[in-house]
Amino acid sequence: MSHEPQTTEATDSTRPSWAAHELAALALTVGLAVWVVAQWGAAVQPQRNTERDEKRAATMAELRMANEEALNSFGVVDESLKRYRIPIQNAMTLVVELGAKNIAKEVAERTASPTDLKLVEIPDPDFLADVSELDDPSLIAQGKTLFLTKICFTCHQTDPAVPAPAGMALRAPKFLGDFWGKERLVHKGFGGPLERVVMGPGYFAESVSAAGSGLRVLKGALTPMPPPPPVTEEEVKALMAYVRSLSQGN
Repeated sequence: MSHEPQTTEATDSTRPSWAAHELAALALTVGLAVWVVAQWGAAVQPQRNTERDEKRAATMAELRMANEEALNSFGVVDESLKRYRIPIQNAMTLVVELGAKNIAKEVAERTASPTDLKLVEIPDPDFLADVSELDDPSLIAQGKTLFLTKICFTCHQTDPAVPAPAGMALRAPKFLGDFWGKERLVHKGFGGPLERVVMGPGYFAESVSAAGSGLRVLKGALTPMPPPPPVTEEEVKALMAYVRSLSQGN
């Protein structure tokens, strides 16, 4: 009887405590979590897109070659304005020979708009019986709604405080200031010969039609106007009324 307590006490001392179990479980959990995070991190690492990088490198090489060719060769910039390109070394030599003032004067003369261009008269559309129809407030309001829903505002700025980023990038015409009824220079086709036209009903109706949107391109614009969403004659008239109302002359 006297030896039983000693045997039980010795046996209990050899058993692991609950704290040891919890510590082991915690260590195992932390190790597993570290392993999972490491595996997940490796999986989400961006992989090198060899094909994309090769295409990008090839494109950059082509652009560099084009730049080199443009800087070191003769070429035509605008045949209608008789503007041509000369190698950069030749241009630098001319600048030295002529001097800055003479160069500025010559550039101004060469970049000035030609004065002998014939004015092209574009007849008013058949659906417009009289220009006074464009003064109708309800028609102007309808045109403003169409201007927004047809996303014309993305390219054509109408408010000095609200820029049109796409239009700025493409140098699209702005409907600001006194522009209606005024002359403007346009290319007949993209990069074609220059013409003088009047910003009026005929030119506007032609520009927003699917067939005529790229017929004439405003001088300085980087691209023709893309074919607009389908519009009816009544919608064209409403858009025309709204744009005309934006001109300070109206």
